[in-house]
Amino acid sequence: MRVLVLASVILLAAACTKEGAGPTDPSQAKTAAPPTMQGNVQVASAPQQAGPPAVSASINWDAARADKAKAPASAAATIQSVGSGEPAPVPMLLPSGIVQTQSASDRPTPPVVTKDGYFATYHLPKYDAIVNGSMTSRAAAGQKSLGDKEALKFTTGEASAQLAFSRYGADYLIEFECRQVDGGDSCITEQEAKDFADSLFVAQTR
Repeated sequence: MRVLVLASVILLAAACTKEGAGPTDPSQAKTAAPPTMQGNVQVASAPQQAGPPAVSASINWDAARADKAKAPASAAATIQSVGSGEPAPVPMLLPSGIVQTQSASDRPTPPVVTKDGYFATYHLPKYDAIVNGSMTSRAAAGQKSLGDKEALKFTTGEASAQLAFSRYGADYLIEFECRQVDGGDSCITEQEAKDFADSLFVAQTR
């Protein structure tokens, strides 16, 4: 009798050990397998980015080069000031025929090329004018760019003003920072800002 009881206990212990070893059904083993891999890379869904994607302008270099060939004779000195460094990623528009102040603190500086455009600063008697060009389009996706200089947008601020427009597929902004204000918000009128914009010519292309 003792032998039979001992044998039953041994068989029961062996069965428990076998159950603790885990499932032997292939379908159950498959469920416990690691996530599916493609090659050596585990596939994961990328997080969604908020907001619209950045839109880079498509530049009409042919039109810019054609307009550069029509640059006025008075623009020669301005073209020389650009130098022979890396060209800007947009057609460089600069003013011609303007007279800058010649004080030690207001010496003319050459245009500065950036990764998406350029800027150039001019010191005039009533204001400083900063001409900016950028290849980042202001138009929303699916909409046309402003197109040409006829679509000028003039705004004024405290002792300042801005004139924005598009040309050749690039965006341009002229910032006017007043040296003195004789009444009103700005030292420059909309017509004066447009006259400054009319003096711009293509000084550099690719």
